[in-house]
Amino acid sequence: MNPFSYRATRWLALAAMASGLSLSAHAQDVRVARQYGIAYIPLMIMQDRKLIEKHAAELGLPNVKVTWQQFTGGAVMNDALISGNLDFAVVGPPPFLAMWARTHGTPNQVLGIAALNSMPMYLMTRNPAIKSIKDFGEKDRIVVSGVKVSTQAVVLQMAAAKEWGMKEHDRLDKLTVAMPLSDSMALMLSGKSEVTGDFTVPPFSFREMKAGMKPVIDTFSVLGGPSSTNVIYATRKYVDANPKMVQAFSAALREAQEAIGKDKAGAAATYLKLSGDKESVGNVVEMLNDPKVEFSVTPRGIMAFADFLHATGAIKVKLASWKDAFIAPLHTTAGN
Repeated sequence: MNPFSYRATRWLALAAMASGLSLSAHAQDVRVARQYGIAYIPLMIMQDRKLIEKHAAELGLPNVKVTWQQFTGGAVMNDALISGNLDFAVVGPPPFLAMWARTHGTPNQVLGIAALNSMPMYLMTRNPAIKSIKDFGEKDRIVVSGVKVSTQAVVLQMAAAKEWGMKEHDRLDKLTVAMPLSDSMALMLSGKSEVTGDFTVPPFSFREMKAGMKPVIDTFSVLGGPSSTNVIYATRKYVDANPKMVQAFSAALREAQEAIGKDKAGAAATYLKLSGDKESVGNVVEMLNDPKVEFSVTPRGIMAFADFLHATGAIKVKLASWKDAFIAPLHTTAGN
């Protein structure tokens, strides 16, 4: 945000308070991030059915304008959030925790609003000789969405720590490369690249399995149970200033998540319409029917990630409880 915009925003905020009006009453423009893959179906349903607008109106906030912004990674998203150009961000638990630790105790402290989903990510390989992470050699390359910082990269480190000890948790980092998930899938299916491992999510992992590739590890097996794939978060400043908007967003998210369970074919159709994916409705429904796939606001696996990231020095602030990083309404859920 440039200095003029900052001064203008501050002046408007002061004027609103001086006139006795709540800042939340002026939060009519809402900007929400989205990424690629079936993990983001709840957000697509929210967009398609205008659920944020619906719940905001029910709470006395009419004429809300929601802008959906497509991102391919967390770094740009976080910059947008901190600069005030984005209100709700969505990334995996490790990038969220890194942002939570980075902003801890500052005016831009972030807070988790909800988990988006829980579904395993798979480290796929096209090399039949690779049976475990020990089989990846110097000539292999493993695609992750972000080197060292993404959920896939951190889970790969956790798997390496289990295999070789904490001192060698980063043993496979030198083999990792970052690229968009659709690009890595194309390379895997072509068989013409040094990329022999792809740590990816549905629908990309699904297509690679259909092509005969095998998973080496997955996030659930490494963490010892289900873990949230994505976390939605905002700055504490935004949460405190806009309680009704946060409430409306949370209600809209829950409605969208419940809608998937009630009508998977309808959810699949919405995904295909908004994503432009050429997959069939039947195949998307098959992915959604996987018993390991769940759409829930309950944060899972947060402490396992937080403890590991703190132990490796990736985050400097130790998280005492997952609840410390999430808004109070979630504290009654069975998170971990």
